[in-house]
Amino acid sequence: MGSTMIPFTSDSCDGGYFHIASLNPNMGEWSVSMKILNCWSVSRGSGRELNMILGDEHFTQIQAVVRDELIDNYLSRLIIDEWVSIKNFDVSRVNNILRPIPHRFKIVFRSDTLVQSINMCSSRTYFNLTEFVSILSGIVNPNICVDVFGKIVNVRELIFVPSVEHSQGRYFELYFGLRDTECIHLECRLTGDLAVEFYDLWKHCSRNTVICIIKFVKLELSQEHRWRCTNVTGSTRIMLNPDHSITDEMLCWIPENDQVPIITRKENAME
Repeated sequence: MGSTMIPFTSDSCDGGYFHIASLNPNMGEWSVSMKILNCWSVSRGSGRELNMILGDEHFTQIQAVVRDELIDNYLSRLIIDEWVSIKNFDVSRVNNILRPIPHRFKIVFRSDTLVQSINMCSSRTYFNLTEFVSILSGIVNPNICVDVFGKIVNVRELIFVPSVEHSQGRYFELYFGLRDTECIHLECRLTGDLAVEFYDLWKHCSRNTVICIIKFVKLELSQEHRWRCTNVTGSTRIMLNPDHSITDEMLCWIPENDQVPIITRKENAME
């Protein structure tokens, strides 16, 4: 079944820039204004691929890809948290089972793609915060990454795990919990360099209470068949005590009882 083209209206475009929601493979001449939310490199056979998450002024996000042979042409202009205009690119369907964001299409750079830095005075944040109760009850689609937010609790020791699948024969692993304002606890598992980064940041935090936002995490079932979040190599980002209103709200909130029962979890997550 072919993709359905979204009709263009005055609401599909602002100042000559198309909204992310209107992008589809049925047209080739696009122009967009985006904030670069994340950028990471992925190995593809003998080469590599540069991946990005971009967001527009309407809080909509889309993935973008730069192929190996074009990366050097664009890398210096693709800076996280900067706004850019992008013209002349293709739009194709995301075929991976696991997606960092819900959008079913992605931007694909071409050799004639134009990228320019633009001045944007915008304090917009792009959080897709998911309620812990929804994650633990199994109603969240595990094939789409989410953002989680809470107070850090129960940080365990950083350990090395033997693995024949890793080039060094082992990898770092760290477990900790997040607690939300409903006193619901969500287990988190970080691996690799991100586990080390998180552990170092947490140890050097000056506050006793540490608030954490983790962006672009995937959901997995533990050996106890409970849903938890874990990082996706390259794409997951962590922020400890970020300068944001939701951090202040969490820091001002003091639970009456932190020892609450673990709610029942289901395995039948959405497909």
